[in-house]
Amino acid sequence: MWVDRFIDALRSLRTVFLIIGLGFGWLLFADHQTTDILYVTVHNTDDVMLESVRFEFGFGLTQSNILLLQVKPGEKRIVALNHPLYKGYNVEARFAGGEVRSFCANRTYPEQQQPLPLQR
Repeated sequence: MWVDRFIDALRSLRTVFLIIGLGFGWLLFADHQTTDILYVTVHNTDDVMLESVRFEFGFGLTQSNILLLQVKPGEKRIVALNHPLYKGYNVEARFAGGEVRSFCANRTYPEQQQPLPLQR
């Protein structure tokens, strides 16, 4: 029966070495590099709505932007940016009254989870 042959194969010394070899191969040759993803928590600390928050970021030959719309007063939202640490990103925040804030954010912030409180 095929189940008996399968169990005999699992008990075989060759199978044990194959599994150990696959494990070592994965440890040696797999890409264990951390990804360059920043998690930015946008927090509207003002008493008026944020109409939009635009993120512009890039490095090398890539350039990207993300747009958040209608962040209520006191609301927090998490945004994932495909961007390395210690590189700033541009933020443009437009408030309900028409006021606009533009700046380069968190250029020297050392952690992948970054807070971004926004106020007029």
